[in-house]
Amino acid sequence: MSEKLLPDILRKDKRLEAFAELEGKSFEQVSAKIPYLLIYKLENLSDSELEELAWQFDISQTEWELATDRKQKEELIKNNILLKAKRGTKWAIKKVLDLLGLQGQISEWFDYGGQPYRFKVDIDLKYQGFQSDTYDKLFNLIKEYKNVRSHLDSLNIYLTSNLKQNRALLLLSGHDITIYPYQVKELQLSAKDYTAIGYQAVHTTTIYPATN
Repeated sequence: MSEKLLPDILRKDKRLEAFAELEGKSFEQVSAKIPYLLIYKLENLSDSELEELAWQFDISQTEWELATDRKQKEELIKNNILLKAKRGTKWAIKKVLDLLGLQGQISEWFDYGGQPYRFKVDIDLKYQGFQSDTYDKLFNLIKEYKNVRSHLDSLNIYLTSNLKQNRALLLLSGHDITIYPYQVKELQLSAKDYTAIGYQAVHTTTIYPATN
């Protein structure tokens, strides 16, 4: 190790060589601890290690059980400090629902004409499905992140699905055409018409001999 740490000009100094050897051992000890610093590189952790880290960050069992895959669990850990800082706000409830892949809508009392400091939550479980304890878990999750003053009026859960339906329409039509022998039904004749009027008059005059 000392040969790697010291340049050629200093390798002949025995004191520096001993110092370099000592420092080399210290560096090896520090390097051996580096993997422990990578504990927050979550994608490299096993499932059990990830769960231990969630315990360290005080992530509730309700949150952990509502997470349906590893990605959601990692996001809970990454956003845990921010969620704790914003706890007691509408934003915190909406954020934790988003991290768990839940489509939630929060309506405050003035949105629906309710009593002051009350609110409603509508959640769509289209990707999670509904289990016997799902309602209780969601209720506890909201209770964990809401402020103490506010009270939950109602929690409405919806199960929607998007189905792709293929439809086709075929229209067939036909016409029967009968052609009979040609028959003349009407004849039109165009011709020039000359009209003339003649008038002839004859007058007869008789002259008799004069008489006394």
